[in-house]
Amino acid sequence: MSFATKVGAMPDSSDPRPRLGITLAPLASDPRMGLQAIRTLGIPGVQISAGQKGTRPGDLGQSGRRDLLVSARRLELEITGVDAWLDPDCLADSARVDDAVSALLGAIRLAEDLGHVPVSTRFPGEDDEGVIEAVLSAANRVGVGLVDHGVPPRGMPVRALEARRVSGLIIPGETDESVRAAEPPSGTSIDGLGIGIDPPAWLVAGLDCLDAVGKGIAALRLADLSRDGMRVPIGDPDGRLDGEVLLVTARTARFDGIPVIDARRWIDPIGMAKVTIDAMG
Repeated sequence: MSFATKVGAMPDSSDPRPRLGITLAPLASDPRMGLQAIRTLGIPGVQISAGQKGTRPGDLGQSGRRDLLVSARRLELEITGVDAWLDPDCLADSARVDDAVSALLGAIRLAEDLGHVPVSTRFPGEDDEGVIEAVLSAANRVGVGLVDHGVPPRGMPVRALEARRVSGLIIPGETDESVRAAEPPSGTSIDGLGIGIDPPAWLVAGLDCLDAVGKGIAALRLADLSRDGMRVPIGDPDGRLDGEVLLVTARTARFDGIPVIDARRWIDPIGMAKVTIDAMG
């Protein structure tokens, strides 16, 4: 099975819905209400959060996991993955590393029970290879892909955007402006560890996410950053990315997964998701 298949490629070409997913947690406090909301959006994919009440690994026994999977399938939804966000520094802190690893292993077991879907997290850019490889090995044993959304990705040289001064603030330059040469890679790449891209995190860091997407990725989030530093949907008039260019670049580099609309920290996640769906047309 290819990594692209693990991250949610849906081979059913007869499905007329836009091939998109969305993060479940921001849509409703009750996960099942969130699933209903996704059904009304007319997209097939749902990204589960290991941190949301009702979908946390500790909240769901085997029957609860089966019920969640069945509930999604009854609504003609497919679970695309599990988010397990943690502070990357936890893995370098002897007082917190055991809890962090336990949380990741719990997310991996949840992902296994939900259809061997991938787990998205953030790892440190340097050091801690031993801990990361141990978690990756645990995921591999149960057929779960592991995707690192660290910025920048381990072992990948990235280009930096030029900075501009706007209203007294220093912000990264527009994505269609000049960029600085690629920076040396941070840390050592780990074989089998997928790379995930969350564009707003790259823009905040002043890095060229389009350059990284073109080098091959395992997971892609759809969200943008406004000029005043707020997370906004792809298609927002104050945004800075062309979503279609982003996706075409990813597809050209053989990304075959479902892009996930990342609605975290959106004021109106349903309405803003519709903006992205319309923009991706």
